[in-house]
Amino acid sequence: MELLRRECGLHEHSVLRGFLASSEGKLERLQRDARTAEDAYNTVVRYFGESPKTTPPVRLGRRGRLHPPPLLLQDAEQENEMRKKQEEVMREKLLAQEAKKQEKVSRNKWQQQELIAELRRRQAKDHRPVYEGKDGTIEDIITGTAPAAPGPAPRGPAAPRG
Repeated sequence: MELLRRECGLHEHSVLRGFLASSEGKLERLQRDARTAEDAYNTVVRYFGESPKTTPPVRLGRRGRLHPPPLLLQDAEQENEMRKKQEEVMREKLLAQEAKKQEKVSRNKWQQQELIAELRRRQAKDHRPVYEGKDGTIEDIITGTAPAAPGPAPRGPAAPRG
């Protein structure tokens, strides 16, 4: 087109001017469509994981159907592996948090049980029966340390009199 413009500028032919005027709009539309098609091709090739510079249009599709190259499958497998690793890390974090909560709860229960046991021990020490007797005879009877009752002295075996 540039060559045609130069030729028209040098010789000023009316036929060349008419052709230039009628075909310039068509040429611009064709160039815009070519750029759009090239951008679409590059997008499709990159979507399938290939390089637009090394992948010819014939390899990309046959009979109007696109065939994804093996790189797309590899990318999907890598994404799945990454997702699994992230899920495993999240599970471990949740388990660690749960273990901390359980440890805290068990520590609180242990402290409560220790406190209850200590209170019971103190109550057992303080809870001695108090008997109020003037001379302590009730205490002696209960504890079994009472002296023998006063009375006649025991005799030996009874012998018949008489």
